[in-house]
Amino acid sequence: MDSIIPEKFKERYCQLVDDPDKFLSTLMQYTPRSFRVNRLKATVDEIKERFDEYGIAIKQMSWYGDAFVSENPEIGATLEHFLGMIYIQEIVSMLPPVIMQKELKQAKFVLDGCAAPGSKTTQMAAIMQNNGTIIANDLAYGRIRALKFNIEKTGTLNTIITNRDLRTFPNYQFDAILLDAPCSAEGTMRKNMEVFSTWNEREIQKQCRVQKPLILKAFDLLAPGGVMVYSTCTFAPEENEGVVDWLLKNRPNAKLEKIAIDGFKLSSAIEEWNGEKFDSEITKTARVWPHHNDTGGFFLARVTK
Repeated sequence: MDSIIPEKFKERYCQLVDDPDKFLSTLMQYTPRSFRVNRLKATVDEIKERFDEYGIAIKQMSWYGDAFVSENPEIGATLEHFLGMIYIQEIVSMLPPVIMQKELKQAKFVLDGCAAPGSKTTQMAAIMQNNGTIIANDLAYGRIRALKFNIEKTGTLNTIITNRDLRTFPNYQFDAILLDAPCSAEGTMRKNMEVFSTWNEREIQKQCRVQKPLILKAFDLLAPGGVMVYSTCTFAPEENEGVVDWLLKNRPNAKLEKIAIDGFKLSSAIEEWNGEKFDSEITKTARVWPHHNDTGGFFLARVTK
């Protein structure tokens, strides 16, 4: 069944996971439908009541009360989705704003460095209750349209869209920064299995060459005492631990903080890859393997200055 998974992919990652067979079999199954309640337009109880009336079974996540999963594809056809009362979003995509909730509620100036199509931007705005200001930046002009649409649909009012290369972004200072970096997207294979057919290691090398200057620039934009979350939806150590290790080597004032989410299983970082041993602080970063929470794959690092 896993015959469409490239052998080189298996060789790379089966050595890193606790249960290779379960990891591979999970990759061959589509992720459950998931969404979050948009608190700018609805309450959790309101959505529960409405979906109960529709006869659509939904399951609330213990680790984040706004997050739900459902096996029913009709979620996307509901009035609540059309009106922006709920936002269909991958479970792992919700994690970066979740681990910076406290800071977001107090922040006056926030940067989403690679924002389109706006899932995390609008989630952060909801956490902030439209207070403060978010700069939602994206390099790809073609993706700005989706970002603008989602901001308007969700009732997000505290956000300004910019279309710039983050590496040349003006030197403002932000209280909180999210850098959900462009990546090889290996962790999205469960929702788009075509990724298997185009997967290659050259793409990994290409992406990490972009990610390294991005993380340095993002950190430079962070105000002293601020928090930055670096995240990707890939398994590659070169794009994850390797990029954070690059930050630590080039910005001595960068500090990592341990990440924990009650009720959600996070896995240990990779401490060494291809003969390169990473900084011991890298153990404070976290991975999400698909077979542990029935999700996509993800990586998280929480950085302070």
